[in-house]
Amino acid sequence: MTGKQPPVPQPAPDQPRLYRGVSAADRSAGRRARLMEAGLQLFGTEGYAGTSIRAVSATAGLNTRYFYESFSSREDLLYHVYEQIIREVTESVVEATAGASDTEQQAHEGLRVAWSILTGDPRKARVVALEVVAVSERLERLRRDNRHAFAELLLENTRLIHGYAIEPRLDPVLTARSLIGAVVETLVDWINDDLDATVEEIVDFFTKLFAAVARTAIAPAD
Repeated sequence: MTGKQPPVPQPAPDQPRLYRGVSAADRSAGRRARLMEAGLQLFGTEGYAGTSIRAVSATAGLNTRYFYESFSSREDLLYHVYEQIIREVTESVVEATAGASDTEQQAHEGLRVAWSILTGDPRKARVVALEVVAVSERLERLRRDNRHAFAELLLENTRLIHGYAIEPRLDPVLTARSLIGAVVETLVDWINDDLDATVEEIVDFFTKLFAAVARTAIAPAD
């Protein structure tokens, strides 16, 4: 008489099925990361207008059908590539400025780390300053929100140094947004090789400008 065969072990309901030791979720995340890197490479070298979904997929080494697993469109990929760069810059600036003891050190450390990230990888600079411009209403909103967020970070850092009870003689929001706008436009000139200055010289210039404006902005009114 043949005995009963032992039951085949089944994965627990809450355990993902594995393929070659990797779960479906992890495989999907890996494909998304490859598409993000391919997007950065192509948007940052060929440009958004010259990049197709087919080209992104080929650069990532994936079938085009996998593109739509993570992104709804080419614009959607650009949106997330841009968002990832801004997140990297923001987190690095916050960390770099946390221990500053005065306005000039604060400005220098924040500018240094931001410019190092963007100019250290010119693809990131191009995406941030050029390729996301006028692509879609959604990206324009994100660009505006990011500019305002950086301006607010600058204002908050100034308050941490000088106190929250300061009485500014210049509108702090307009002042901060003006400075951030100047930095972005200068980055565009750097990308276009239209500046006769090194990155170190640019950082030094803006450090002095930020510090001078901060001193003027918080001086007592006449």
